[in-house]
Amino acid sequence: MNTITFPSPNTGKPQITMAPLVDIVFLLLIFFMVTTVFPENDGIPIEKPTSENTVRLADKKFVLKLDHKGQVYYKDQPVNSADIKRLVKREISLNQNMSVIVHADKRSTTEELIKVIDSAKSGGAKNLGIATDDVRSK
Repeated sequence: MNTITFPSPNTGKPQITMAPLVDIVFLLLIFFMVTTVFPENDGIPIEKPTSENTVRLADKKFVLKLDHKGQVYYKDQPVNSADIKRLVKREISLNQNMSVIVHADKRSTTEELIKVIDSAKSGGAKNLGIATDDVRSK
């Protein structure tokens, strides 16, 4: 009996190619970029009071934040009453329907809140609101 012998192929050293790995890493990167939800970080922690009668205002708004120490912030920068008047006046001149929203910490005093409201009204604010959390959503 004659046996048939097949020649063994010389494939060389085994190699791991990096191309599929790079493709998979890019696909994972794209997947995580698309599915990740980035929380809105307002920068300054404000504990707003709750209310049952909350109403969402228009998108055009000017936001001031009053922390529990009585410091007022606009775009994460501390401001005083003269700055508030100037900034509100500038924004109102650009958009007459601009709403001024005060995010007041529930631990801040009423006196500090009234000072912020007075400064905004002195700057020409007509639509003024105080931000609250909806008690129904908690």
